[in-house]
Amino acid sequence: MKIKYHSIPAEIKKLGLTQREFADMLGISTAALYHRMKQDSPTVHWCVYGISCYLGKEKSFDEL
Repeated sequence: MKIKYHSIPAEIKKLGLTQREFADMLGISTAALYHRMKQDSPTVHWCVYGISCYLGKEKSFDEL
């Protein structure tokens, strides 16, 4: 299953979070978050998906 996102930063913004707040939720630094986004790490996609489901915002930009 491929998770499609407009972009990870846009998804984080849609959740109403800053990248710093999102990184804090994951327990990592903002530099580590940026590095994982730059690598297009699958774990970041799953983290965004999981947190969006947890916060009740399940739709991605592809579904709007």
